[in-house]
Amino acid sequence: MINGKKIVALCTYRIHDSQVFTFITEFNDLLKKLDAGLFVYAINAEIGNRCGFLAETSVYDLIPFDKVDLVVIMDEKIKSRETVLKIIGNAKKADIPVIVVDGEYEDVYTVNFDYRTGFETVVRHVIEDHRSIRPHFMAGKRNNKYSIERFEVFKEVLADNNIPYDDSMLSYGDFWSIPSRAATEEILKRDVLPDAIICANDIMAINVCDVLTTHMKMVPGEVMVTGFDGLDEASLATPGVTTAKCSSVDLAKAVIEAVKDAFEGKPVRHIDVIPEFLPNESCGCPRCAPSAISAVHSFNNRFYHHQDDQHIMQDFTSRIISSESLEDCLDYLRSPISNNMCIVLDAACLNEEINYFLEDTDTDKKVLIYDSYIDEDRVTPFDMDCVVPHLDELLEKGYPLIFNALEYMRKSPGFICYSFTGYEMIDYSKTASLTSTISMGLGSYINMRYQLFIRDKIQRMYQNDALTGLYTRLAFYSKYEDLKEDPSNIGKDVTVIMADLNGLKKINDNFGHSAGDEAIKAVATRLKENCPEDALCLRHGGDEMVALILGPCDPDRIKAGIDEGLKKDTERLGIVVSASIGVYVTKFDNELDLNKAINYADEQMYKIKKQSK
Repeated sequence: MINGKKIVALCTYRIHDSQVFTFITEFNDLLKKLDAGLFVYAINAEIGNRCGFLAETSVYDLIPFDKVDLVVIMDEKIKSRETVLKIIGNAKKADIPVIVVDGEYEDVYTVNFDYRTGFETVVRHVIEDHRSIRPHFMAGKRNNKYSIERFEVFKEVLADNNIPYDDSMLSYGDFWSIPSRAATEEILKRDVLPDAIICANDIMAINVCDVLTTHMKMVPGEVMVTGFDGLDEASLATPGVTTAKCSSVDLAKAVIEAVKDAFEGKPVRHIDVIPEFLPNESCGCPRCAPSAISAVHSFNNRFYHHQDDQHIMQDFTSRIISSESLEDCLDYLRSPISNNMCIVLDAACLNEEINYFLEDTDTDKKVLIYDSYIDEDRVTPFDMDCVVPHLDELLEKGYPLIFNALEYMRKSPGFICYSFTGYEMIDYSKTASLTSTISMGLGSYINMRYQLFIRDKIQRMYQNDALTGLYTRLAFYSKYEDLKEDPSNIGKDVTVIMADLNGLKKINDNFGHSAGDEAIKAVATRLKENCPEDALCLRHGGDEMVALILGPCDPDRIKAGIDEGLKKDTERLGIVVSASIGVYVTKFDNELDLNKAINYADEQMYKIKKQSK
């Protein structure tokens, strides 16, 4: 409960599916009469068509069981008993009642369509009302429980009407277009056609009609055809398909009855919803398509919006992926297509030193990276106990909050919450593609930032000496070649400074090699900080450092600065750190032999070293 308002969590799949959309809108309006709010947790990919773990199902882990008063699960939409059992288990731990729609589980309220009775109505209509004597059954998948149940109904009605059954009356269309079309082609090869093809769902019936009419067979004149499920496409087809509609409105009303029982603490019970029989042209009845015009307009509207959105989303993804900084990424997220939403990520996603998608990471800390209801784009810590930002205001508007999990490389880095202020099918339809777009964009951006971090790290390893941070030989000579390629450098002064640590062996023998390393590092640091910023500084050997300076400079000032800095290092380290420094100055041109210049500076350095000894 939130601010005295009861909260129902609905676990479902593809809110843009017309049946699910209709159920949500009707269910939410009925909940408002009970002063209850609705949180919708939806996946967009069918679990049965994916191998292994589906990261999207982590959206069901977002359910705040300390705040919700009831969980409703659309079992047939989710199609994963394991996933549903996990949700039920979590609800029971929190002592939250559960309603399962279109599924059978223990100790929960259940609301199911009575598919058997609904399908029997269709079969009896064909055989008893239209007097079919050669009926044929187009089943779904062989081992599917619904297909088996409808086949049993078909045989029972045949027996009741003294029509003997044989295996020639059965084909399998697998509930889908291509297999059902192939099965119809086989039926057409027969000498005697069935006078009715009774299909286990509408998709198969529509395709059976199409194949028959393509072969100049009259539907229903020569062959009657029926379906089941009540898809909008069935009423819009030519001919209109006789079916039985599993009404989402009736389902919502039945679920509300179970909700009332649960809120009042009544014992769990089972409620049946009988599909509505819809006779139509394909069996010989008058056409039944009262909402065809409005439906076609709606489909066209959704289609063209979808086409427009596809181009926008492609550009949206590209911009996010190519962001050069987190600030740019957040700026690109703010778009007309990302209104009415917020995005929450694992904080670890934004640590570019972590390979988030391949390493085990801390998922406890969350950050809010996008909130369409404020103008400021910034990353802020997010407490999951809040559910979403502006929760109170959103609940007051009276529309469902819709949660989708982000998914990239089989891992969920966070979630999106959509909070539309109305029931627009277009808005609900775009959630799947928008979630996918943002998942791809953010996932690729996170990966790209890690790859750039690794690239820079490898480049530093290649370019820079691990102890001193100065260039390695390869990097030094590569940078020198770059200088030679710039014609404007010809004729400039070039100064080569060689610095050599004094008494390294003595330091190592008396204080250890770690002290010697500290002394070497001190000389390198003082050389680097006293040379101009664009100087090329190299660790030439164990304790020898080289600096190449292009353009005018004051070598004496540089030497004095190094000596002064090493005096401070002597006090800091507790060992005497000093260096002998040699300098060679010449003119820069393409004929300059860099190795000879370094050797000249080296000779000057050794003269000074001998003098100091």
